[in-house]
Amino acid sequence: MRARCARILCSVAAAWLGCGGGAWDLAALEARHPALAAAGAHPLGDATPYLLPRGGELTLFLCRWERARPLRVSLPPDASPRERRLLGHSLRAWREALPGVAFERVEGAGEADIEMRFETPDPERTAATAAECAVHLEAQGDETQLAAQLVAARVALRRANRDWRGREIILSDAELLGSALHEMGHALGFQGHARRGATVMLRSVDEVRFTARRLLSGAPFADAALAALYRVPSGSVVARIELSAEHTAPLDRLEAIARRIRLSGPLVRVGDRSALIAWRGASDVDYGFFVPRVHEVLRDPQRMILVPTASIAALRAGPSAP
Repeated sequence: MRARCARILCSVAAAWLGCGGGAWDLAALEARHPALAAAGAHPLGDATPYLLPRGGELTLFLCRWERARPLRVSLPPDASPRERRLLGHSLRAWREALPGVAFERVEGAGEADIEMRFETPDPERTAATAAECAVHLEAQGDETQLAAQLVAARVALRRANRDWRGREIILSDAELLGSALHEMGHALGFQGHARRGATVMLRSVDEVRFTARRLLSGAPFADAALAALYRVPSGSVVARIELSAEHTAPLDRLEAIARRIRLSGPLVRVGDRSALIAWRGASDVDYGFFVPRVHEVLRDPQRMILVPTASIAALRAGPSAP
């Protein structure tokens, strides 16, 4: 390895990210937050962390909502009464599972913190969620904590699948409710998928539908993954890895430009395939860089590459934001 792993906040023996194998270790996080240690068995260690490459370093951290008021949620404007009932059921279930989280339904997507829509996000997926984490660089604390929290989420759901003949088949109640429960878990901050455990954030569609069927039959809903996430502050750092200056130079230059022309950010999103670190300008245009193959990067940070968004060319063309 060209760069050594530095200031890893999990135990050396179990740390991954270029210094070992397996998921990131929770020992240091639990030592800092006794409430997490007291939570019992949970799969928080399976979460995909948010990424911030900056100043020759890769910071990995957790991000969730921290709001004193209820989260405003808009349901799809074209939802049928049945669909609204099932989506509302998912919100009630999460409110029961996370006592500190409350929801308020709003009609306009522009007023919502979490927007739910019916779309076809990807032929290979039944749903997709983008949960956006804002990092406040000017308010940084110590090495274990970033000033970061979720500020927006967009949930794209399917209302139907297609069979092998291409015919559309409407999702059953358990299928739609399970999809909504799972995607709301992503919208609330748990990225990636749990390998096992008492959570709806499993990758197995059958397990998610089983949870939904139990909920429809009147069983209580609880989720160990999200309950654990909400026992630690948003912005909790799980690892810092030293990289070369060349690794982060494009983002460092963008940060300097963003500060000069007063773009807001950075805003970070992370998914199964890639992450995005961006600053936002006029007309909600994002200027930033994708990190492709994010899970390969998490196994070996030295493989990280930064791919510019199309809008970066506009910043390079002139001294001010378009």
